[in-house]
Amino acid sequence: MLEIASQITLCLLIAALIGFIIGFIVAKATNKKSTTKKPTKQKKVSTAKESIEKDIETLIETVTEEDMEVEIPTADITKQAVEALEELETEEKENALSPEILDAPKNNKKDPLTTIKGIGPKVEEQLNKAGIYHFEQIANWSEANIQWLEINTTFAHRAKKDLWVNQAKALI
Repeated sequence: MLEIASQITLCLLIAALIGFIIGFIVAKATNKKSTTKKPTKQKKVSTAKESIEKDIETLIETVTEEDMEVEIPTADITKQAVEALEELETEEKENALSPEILDAPKNNKKDPLTTIKGIGPKVEEQLNKAGIYHFEQIANWSEANIQWLEINTTFAHRAKKDLWVNQAKALI
């Protein structure tokens, strides 16, 4: 992938160089004042054209075929890249362990999770839907449990930032 990017960059630089040279030559040809008889407009254009053609020929001679080679990714390479990404995601999910999940709160009484800084009513509702009702459940979270939450929820970054595990341990 890096090779493709570098080759594209090289082609863009060459194109920019050609554009710069052409622009410079055209500007030089139009601004050139001679002490002799002023050439007609037709002569200026043909002189500029000849100069540009000469510079382009020189540039083409200096650029090798190797510089112009660009590999276009094939369907196989693209498929392999997608499969590799899927394998990484699967591996990440396998390393993440689900925290203790309950079907319902113990004794039909859940803890007020909003007591923990960073958990508001909406996050508490999402935690309850996920099967987390008690401080004890949060206090027992490991890094793998938090990683699972990061994969499966939108608020897990708050668990690390606000130290939910430490707060839950203090509330038990």
